[in-house]
Amino acid sequence: MKNFITSIMLAFSVYGYSQTEKETDSIVETTITALDEIVISKKKVLYTQKSDRLVFNVENSIVSEGGTALDVLSRAPGVVVSQDGDLSIRGQQGVAVMINGKLTQLSQKELANYLKATTSSNIKQIEVITNPSSKYDAAGKAGIINIILKKPNASGLKGTAFTSYGRGRKNRTNSGFNLNYNKDKWGVFGNYSYTFRGEEERKEFNQTQYTDQTRQEIASKNHQTSITDEPLTSNNFKIGTQYEVSPKTNLEFYVDAKIGRYQNMADGTNTVFNTSNQPIFDAVTYNDSKEKWNDYTYAFSGLHKFNDTGKNMAFDFEYETSKFRSNQFQSADNTANATVVNDRRGFIPSQLRVFTGKLDFVNPFKEKQSIEWGFKGSIKNNDNPSVYEYFENNQWLIDTNSTNHFEYNEQIYAAYANYKYQLEKLNIQVGLRTEYTAINIDQKTLNEEHATDYLKWFPSLSLKYEFTNNHSTHASYSKRINRPSQFDLNPFRFYDDSFNYSQGNPNLIPEITHAMEIGYVWKSNFMASVYFNSTKDVFTEVYNYNPDTNTTVTTQINVDKSYNYGINITNTAEFYKWWSVNTLFNVFENKFMGQVLNSNTIDPIMTLNVSVQNSFTISDTWKAEGNAQYQSKSNLGVYQRDGFFDFSIGISKQVLAKKGNVKLNFTDVFNTNNFYIKSVVAQTGFDKRYDLDNRIATIAFTYRI
Repeated sequence: MKNFITSIMLAFSVYGYSQTEKETDSIVETTITALDEIVISKKKVLYTQKSDRLVFNVENSIVSEGGTALDVLSRAPGVVVSQDGDLSIRGQQGVAVMINGKLTQLSQKELANYLKATTSSNIKQIEVITNPSSKYDAAGKAGIINIILKKPNASGLKGTAFTSYGRGRKNRTNSGFNLNYNKDKWGVFGNYSYTFRGEEERKEFNQTQYTDQTRQEIASKNHQTSITDEPLTSNNFKIGTQYEVSPKTNLEFYVDAKIGRYQNMADGTNTVFNTSNQPIFDAVTYNDSKEKWNDYTYAFSGLHKFNDTGKNMAFDFEYETSKFRSNQFQSADNTANATVVNDRRGFIPSQLRVFTGKLDFVNPFKEKQSIEWGFKGSIKNNDNPSVYEYFENNQWLIDTNSTNHFEYNEQIYAAYANYKYQLEKLNIQVGLRTEYTAINIDQKTLNEEHATDYLKWFPSLSLKYEFTNNHSTHASYSKRINRPSQFDLNPFRFYDDSFNYSQGNPNLIPEITHAMEIGYVWKSNFMASVYFNSTKDVFTEVYNYNPDTNTTVTTQINVDKSYNYGINITNTAEFYKWWSVNTLFNVFENKFMGQVLNSNTIDPIMTLNVSVQNSFTISDTWKAEGNAQYQSKSNLGVYQRDGFFDFSIGISKQVLAKKGNVKLNFTDVFNTNNFYIKSVVAQTGFDKRYDLDNRIATIAFTYRI
């Protein structure tokens, strides 16, 4: 049934192209202008395709209402979210995430929790930038995802209030408001949101250990299961002010706070079978992890216009301080034999401080020529003392193999120049960015210190040629870097349970990517591109299983190189005034080369990703959506991910003189958007299956003040 529905929706979407007016803005509001007896109406659009990015207009999506930022990202075309919240674009991992144009400093886990705690009602649009110019940070080998939050700017008192209730396996609620008041030269804005997200996941993990790398004889099998209960509560607020010093100068200051807690309670089993398929170890496991965080960001920015020709200067200073604490407890009761598994507990605090300063200039000179240039500096400190204990002889003892005090210091200084030249039909943009990185790692527990620094250059080039008003072609190139975070480098252990833990690798070195793309655009309806990315020292996640201790360690290593290449097609079709379809069709392949766990064979997989978004206008106040996404098998380093399918529907009704809006949506209707991976490398085989909590019914109400 799901394959049939996908085929029908795809066939409809590519049947024809619409003749709608080309939109030049990322967000197109519904407006009506009366000129005597002539009425001009603009329709809201779900996607806007630009030369260097795809813009997903979240506020125009019914299905996205009432969810979280992570839910919305999982439905953005070309973007895939793993079970741990890791993002990929066009099948390539290593994505930089920006909030309102500012690069986040959170770890993958902290970012996933933040996105889960950010309601979709606060999101205006999401930009997927696959080949950024030198003006942007060079971070992120796969590109940049920029999440733009709503910010009313009309005069007087304006804003929105929202609330929603959802039910999957657990309850989910979101409530909050956005307010803005402007008068004369002053403006005040703020927002608040409360989020509760209940979640239950069902996991299954199978491992097969062979006697040697020929994998002809099985040494042992390990089967693990768990059912998690993962409540998350978050309070996010932001308050700020704007002041117009003069008609040419504007200043802004705001404070952004994210305060939350998360708990992961998991009941599971862990069974080890011998060569005769008899259990030699059989344990009932329990894990309880409690996390709390508070993150405060203080920002001061401004814009000064030197003249009316576009010459201006912008500055942005930001200080972020974040405290994170995780308290863990794990236990296991073995019933198969006399082997005793000690209870464990961990205390993992972390404090992050980041200062960022940025200065940008735009200087037009001569006709149709301009240069952008600027500087940026960031200083980061992360202090992470962790203590693990185990229970033995009726007392808690410190585990010296796991306890560690790790301090990470990073400084990055950047400068860039970006030259733009517009001829009659040809637009040229060429840029160069340089970034100097200095890192100091202090392993205080082991009294070891490691320092490294390097200077890298990142050129970029973008060309666009317009044959006519309706036909154009473009090409782009950029060099990018993906640095290992402080969490990737920290060798301390983070236990999921008594038998599974993740561990950083202090020997990781940055990934360097060269990205190229060439494409063709017809009107605002059709765009096709071919892309090729080459990455050196690519990261890949690996699992190391120790049969003696029945313990699996997850870590990252560098592989020699990888290639990511494919074809991307987007299409907008309007069959009737009441029905429009947006389609994204992407075929890609990831090819990894290098020695991984004593194996140099990593088979590439050709992968198909199709996203079809149907919008229906039932009446002046009733609208509906039916959205589907399918991805076939793909590879993530040495691991293969099974295909997945997602089908979601939604309907909305305007009420209260069109100031209010009620939306009802159902996501992952067939419960088929799951995460299954497997691998057979060296003398170990893995099979992980995550039955995610994605099938959710949500009712949401929004009111415009």
